[in-house]
Amino acid sequence: MSQLSRRSIPSVKKLALAHGKLSVALRKAEEQAHDSAKLTELIDVLQSCQTVDEAYSIATGVLPGTFSCLSGALCITSASRNIVEAVSVWGAGATTEKAFKPDDCWALRRGKMHIVKDSASPMRCAHVKGLPAGGYLCIPLAAQGETLGVLCLECSPASASSSSGAAADPMAILERQALAVGERLSLTLANLRLREALRRQSVRDPLTGLFNRRFMEESLERELGRAARGNQTVALVMLDIDHFKHFNDTFGHQAGDTLLRALGDFLKQRTRGQDVACRYGGEEFAFILAGASIDAAHKRARVLREDLKLLQVQHGGQLLGSVTLSMGIAAFPTHASNAETLVKAADKALYKAKKEGRDRIVVAQPPSASAVTA
Repeated sequence: MSQLSRRSIPSVKKLALAHGKLSVALRKAEEQAHDSAKLTELIDVLQSCQTVDEAYSIATGVLPGTFSCLSGALCITSASRNIVEAVSVWGAGATTEKAFKPDDCWALRRGKMHIVKDSASPMRCAHVKGLPAGGYLCIPLAAQGETLGVLCLECSPASASSSSGAAADPMAILERQALAVGERLSLTLANLRLREALRRQSVRDPLTGLFNRRFMEESLERELGRAARGNQTVALVMLDIDHFKHFNDTFGHQAGDTLLRALGDFLKQRTRGQDVACRYGGEEFAFILAGASIDAAHKRARVLREDLKLLQVQHGGQLLGSVTLSMGIAAFPTHASNAETLVKAADKALYKAKKEGRDRIVVAQPPSASAVTA
């Protein structure tokens, strides 16, 4: 073998080694690019969701294809902060409990990713039943100073081989994916929660939790349009707490707020899916009953009025006494042809109920007819 040939052998080995390293680097870059594309798609889909519940439902279908793992779960901390619930679970062998205490997860305790590979580890999370063959990791989801939950992923025991013949660590791959997804997922869910909270504030009365007047007026317009197209009826019931000013003067304004909250809960418990219960203003409330006739609305109003007399409200350990309601009822198209005149008709009937002695129901007066009092 010539001296030139002997010199060329190390060069060939160096070139082969360099080629192998480049192939590994290229493969890694391709994997990261693929992960990045999947992450971008996931976040884009979740950001298009209108509510967090919709995002959880979408995540169930999208998250499995985002990670190189057999199974996993997206677990969210409840509003009470004392329970963590799995809202999205994938994989037949998922070992994460469906509900557990925050202290059961080391990642939530420590505020950082927690990895367990050894079944004998004293730091195994209590919410993981047994130990997945390839180990598992938990990554806390936190954004805007709030802990939202935890992402639990079970690693596949199979090792993926690179083109150089060296085995890639499946846990290292999963860790990289989890860190990238966890950070973006946390921000996305936090933003969805914020949007939902702002949406609630724009349509809800903060004291009673009922819809506010703005939402009621928009809903009434929408329901009347639908009723006109379908040749249907819409009933509007206006309610007013009798002697509320005297109540406030006797027990104080805080007791008055307690009563308003109790009435809000009372009305929410008695609404059907298509009903809209609102706080119209002060101690006055409104019920939109889509598809209800005058008789049906009158029957609902009677039941509400009688049930309310059984309501016992306490404030500061003191019973506040029985509460009565005056109500006015008007219906489309019998009493009005649009939302504005329907509200006026129901309000006029309510005023008549109060004028006639309160604790009664008055149906609005149709053209050339007399009002009905109950």
